[in-house]
Amino acid sequence: MASDILHIKDSYYFDVPKTIWTRHYESPAQIAGSFPWFVRLDDDYQDWEADRFIHTLSEITGEPGALESVKSNWEKAKHNHANHGKPLDRYLNDGVAKLEATARTWASKNAPDARDPLDAYLAKNPTDEFAWVAKMIRDPQKKAAWEKASVDANSQEALQEYLSLDRAKWDQHKLDGYSKALSGKVFIPQVFGGQLRNAYEAETGFCVSRYMILEVAVAVIVLFAFRWLAAKVKDGGSPKGKMWNLLEGLVQFVRNQVVVPAMGDHDADRFLPLFLTLFFFILGCNLMGMLPFLGAPTAAFATTSALAAIVFLTSFGFGVKELGPVGFFTNQAPHIDMPFGIGKVFSFLILMIELLSFGIKHLILSVRLLANMVAGHLVLLAIMGIAFGAHAVSMHMGTWSVVAMISILGTTVLSFLELFVCFLQAYVFTFLAALFVGSAIHHHH
Repeated sequence: MASDILHIKDSYYFDVPKTIWTRHYESPAQIAGSFPWFVRLDDDYQDWEADRFIHTLSEITGEPGALESVKSNWEKAKHNHANHGKPLDRYLNDGVAKLEATARTWASKNAPDARDPLDAYLAKNPTDEFAWVAKMIRDPQKKAAWEKASVDANSQEALQEYLSLDRAKWDQHKLDGYSKALSGKVFIPQVFGGQLRNAYEAETGFCVSRYMILEVAVAVIVLFAFRWLAAKVKDGGSPKGKMWNLLEGLVQFVRNQVVVPAMGDHDADRFLPLFLTLFFFILGCNLMGMLPFLGAPTAAFATTSALAAIVFLTSFGFGVKELGPVGFFTNQAPHIDMPFGIGKVFSFLILMIELLSFGIKHLILSVRLLANMVAGHLVLLAIMGIAFGAHAVSMHMGTWSVVAMISILGTTVLSFLELFVCFLQAYVFTFLAALFVGSAIHHHH
């Protein structure tokens, strides 16, 4: 099943102790009732499904000989991590898509005048594993039959057909293994109709993940916390109580130590709501990673890239608004006074470099936050891995208690360091965001 390291990856379930969320299954039909995708990932089911799909394909192609090596190639490919758990129909569909992309790349270099890149490529590479599929789906009728067979392979009817067979009477040892794998995992109800491919990937529709719920929770907490603060400060009274002092102190810190130094007093207050939102949202998401069984949404590239995209659009939008469409672009490159038009050439080259830099620095903004949040989790996992490895080695040496104590102390110290990193990365992201927006809306001298 999944690697242990996937607990820092976004998923469609929450981890809890197995003792408080224990599952016990007595048949695959029981598992399929709640997790049909889990049964579809089973090796025996996939073997049966592959035979069924190949039989359907032999009727479509009319050339059974073309399918002799399909199953063996698929079984070999499943040893590759990228194809692990991938059913035969999806493996073939992905293979054709990859073949077509390869053909386009090859034709652009070797046969730029070819009317059909795929035909040109296959003329040189007729033995490609997926060539027969690519040729088959050129026929509209066979393509329609192929698509129908692919949909049928993943249908509820196919699953029920398998469950009705004698081979679906799994032994208790296998069922106990699956019960153990699903214990401690509280799966999120997919109320929007989405279907899961596995515990970490969506198959179809809109699926709600763990990080989505945590992000909404952080947003709601930030909203209510600052609505409460706004109600307190609107009358101009002095701060009273720990929470009021904490929140107002953080707001003053973001304004005076982050936004004003990056943008100046004149523009700071205009953009302060944006940067306060960014700071507290990122801080909240970072801190979620310090809570047991949750995880930091900022450890997902989708989250950090969305935050960076907001900064990018703000920089570009307000840059164009303040300086005008032409002024924004000319502001990116200095005027170079050189004869014979050489200065204009250099200015254009600098403009291209600056525009590329404009995009890259926002991309790096997202990668920086992602890398720093993931790194702490990986170090903690490494220390715990060393502890369990040492346990295995020292079981008969009486040193386990010493190793355990060192590991606990090490993870505790690093947890405090990571708590500091949560605040630091919220600060760094907000400061750089303010710097980028300030640079985009001001004339360069």
